[in-house]
Amino acid sequence: MDGQAAFTEYVSPGQVNVQVPGGIPSGPQPVVVTTEAGKSAPFTVTVNNTQPGLLAPPTNFDINGTQYVVALFPDGVTYALPPGAISGVTSRLPMPGDTITLYGVGFGQVNQGIPPGQIASGQSSLAAPLTISIGGTQATVSYAGLGPGYVGLYQFNVVVPSIGATNAAPVTFSLGGVPGTQKLYLPIQ
Repeated sequence: MDGQAAFTEYVSPGQVNVQVPGGIPSGPQPVVVTTEAGKSAPFTVTVNNTQPGLLAPPTNFDINGTQYVVALFPDGVTYALPPGAISGVTSRLPMPGDTITLYGVGFGQVNQGIPPGQIASGQSSLAAPLTISIGGTQATVSYAGLGPGYVGLYQFNVVVPSIGATNAAPVTFSLGGVPGTQKLYLPIQ
């Protein structure tokens, strides 16, 4: 990308997942994929300093037309979803005051200067201010940084605010004052 090697995470015949290397300027940038068989023709992608999104795979977390955000309880195995919503997945409804963990990509630099492609060790903090709201009420975010032990994965520890019970409380965020564009939900007991 722009003559620099990207950090490759996944390769299949129809897909390549990479993390953009540091120092790539914003705007259109040429990308060339190189394999043992040779090089691809250059193609252009648009690079932004941030392009934030919360983890919410539609293949599993779109349940009856409601796109839920991936949220885990501190045990790391119980999802904040209606019980039995996904076969074989342990889940329960979060209550106000519970801490849940959300994940995302594209939230930009962290204050500790961890470069792209490096495994995050220990805690970090986002350089841009982040707010997360659930059901229209701003939540307390006790951690917002790179997920320790991961490359390019952001972790957000969020305390569920005091809101009424619902199967679909909207989850919104703002990074550096710019609202996210996803339409995501979280059930609340």
